[in-house]
Amino acid sequence: MTFNTALWAAIAAIITGVVAMWANPSRAINRALFFACGHVGLWLFSLFLMAGEGTVSTVWFRTAAILMVLLPAHAWGVKEVIVNGEVRLQALLWRSRMWLIFAAVLTIWICTQGLAGAVQKWFLLVFGLALVLFFVISVNGMHGLRGVRRMECQIFILGAVSASAIALALIGGGVRFNEPVLLEMMPLLVIVLCMATVWALTSVQILAARYILAVAVERLALVAGVVVFVWGVQQLARQFVHSGTAYVLSLATGLWFAAELHPWLRGVFRQKSQLSQLKRAILAVSGRELRPEAMEDAFIAVLKERTQTERVAILMGSQSRLVGGGLDFSIDTPAIRALHALHWVTPERLERENNLAGRAVLQTFLEEHKFALVVANAGSTLSFVVALGQPLTQRPLTHPEITRIMDVAVTIENALSRARYLKQAQHAEQLATVGVLGASIAHEIRNPLVSIKTFVQLLPNHYQEAAFREKFFRLIGDEVGRIDRLTEQLLDLSAPRVFSARKIEVHALLESCIDLVTAKAEDKGVKLIADFGACPDLVLTDPNAVKQVVLNLSFNAIQALELTSSERWLRFKTIKAVDNVEVIVSDSGPGIAPEVWTRLFQPFQSTKSSGFGLGLAICKDILSSVQASISADPPTVGCGATFRIVLPCPPPIS
Repeated sequence: MTFNTALWAAIAAIITGVVAMWANPSRAINRALFFACGHVGLWLFSLFLMAGEGTVSTVWFRTAAILMVLLPAHAWGVKEVIVNGEVRLQALLWRSRMWLIFAAVLTIWICTQGLAGAVQKWFLLVFGLALVLFFVISVNGMHGLRGVRRMECQIFILGAVSASAIALALIGGGVRFNEPVLLEMMPLLVIVLCMATVWALTSVQILAARYILAVAVERLALVAGVVVFVWGVQQLARQFVHSGTAYVLSLATGLWFAAELHPWLRGVFRQKSQLSQLKRAILAVSGRELRPEAMEDAFIAVLKERTQTERVAILMGSQSRLVGGGLDFSIDTPAIRALHALHWVTPERLERENNLAGRAVLQTFLEEHKFALVVANAGSTLSFVVALGQPLTQRPLTHPEITRIMDVAVTIENALSRARYLKQAQHAEQLATVGVLGASIAHEIRNPLVSIKTFVQLLPNHYQEAAFREKFFRLIGDEVGRIDRLTEQLLDLSAPRVFSARKIEVHALLESCIDLVTAKAEDKGVKLIADFGACPDLVLTDPNAVKQVVLNLSFNAIQALELTSSERWLRFKTIKAVDNVEVIVSDSGPGIAPEVWTRLFQPFQSTKSSGFGLGLAICKDILSSVQASISADPPTVGCGATFRIVLPCPPPIS
């Protein structure tokens, strides 16, 4: 027999066990894996020594067989440690008694009968049946397990049974068909599976057995499919071209085939979970909601649904503190500093990772707030955290799921930061509009005040005249009402608003806007034209939202008209469509530059010497929040600028 690769596999097994112990010697599973790897290493080393003898009657052949039959008992002991944690040696031996008896019986058989001829085949058959029994009993015993213990037990059983089955199949095939290649491959495949199992049980990356199996099958199917495809193309191409050309052609098409096959296999073998569409749902929320408060609530609802948890908290940095979800932490606390250094924390990571800075405070932090995952941003200062509670399934989040949530957390942070910035910019734009209106409103208020003052001065001399008193009282009421309306509109514009749509008449709204810009337009020599053709003019929108947008467009137009010496006019026009009303604001100014038109509604796009270029971007966001839209006609030389606001009509009453 030949097992020349067994020596290197044995060395790798010993190193794997040492690494597992070094990773966290205080963890019972790591210690159990250390001894299990040592057992596998001794078995592989005995195969190497046996290969040097070249006969099945040597002591090393018997030693290898005895070590092999002891593997199920040792594997059962490791499983018990995974399930129950720290277990005394006496209790471990008692729980493994069935497999120890099995090993003792086979050991007596080996020592008395040997393993020559037909006995060798019976030995492999009995060991194979024992392997099936081990798998069935282990799977049935996991029904009461929950959480990470169940996942770790599944991974260990998958790795141990797979390695044993492959070893048994290759040894049996090598003996049956006298194929040394199979015997040479066996130690390498066994140690690869052993190392993968140990890594999956000791790494901070929690994985599910189903995911590992799906990835393994996917990769094997990919390799097999590409090999068959390349071979077929090469054989076909040789019928028409030189063998070297056929080889290059088959390799090139094989690379193309692999790129096409891989996504399809990924969709077939990897089951879609609740988290598979998480980012798409988060992006949909960020595109639908504009107010940061509503956006945050929607994000929390999506995370609760997709992660199947009842507790989600989003914390944003504010004045050296993290605030959100009813929680308030200083970023200088030990737990928050440790969290920032690690970027993500789960109870399973704290259990597996050795010499972890801040482990105690982080463990207390997670237990106190009942968090199963906390994800922090990776910036120079901690300013954003997403925390999730324990899933209702009690199954811990795996590393692929954590990676997906970390990616989503970046999207959430960017969306919330943008929403809060736009909210502040929107309020600043409102205040700027109020500032522009200040002089005009002062002029508008002065006229009724002058009228009131004049009548008050004349009142002592004409009080006895009934016509004078009637005219006086009527004028006072009208002028005070006009002042009141002007100041009320100013307050509406300056106050931060949560826009909500309701039924309004758009013509009356536009007339109030014209009243506000009349004085400014007259001062600049701009003629205001009202062309209201929509009938009916009932729309479903927020009047303050539309008013702010129309005023912004009006003042932009008046400023642009200052640059032209020709006729200056600003037109407000309405057109009725099937299910909307279109408000058109156009002017006779120089128009929009072609290079600016394509990015007109993007932030920080401005042709003015002052301002931030946020006005039109904010206008678009404001209208989007009430299911309206704004667009600009393509620029035409000498035809001014034309903006179109589309406002939805109320649904018909059935």
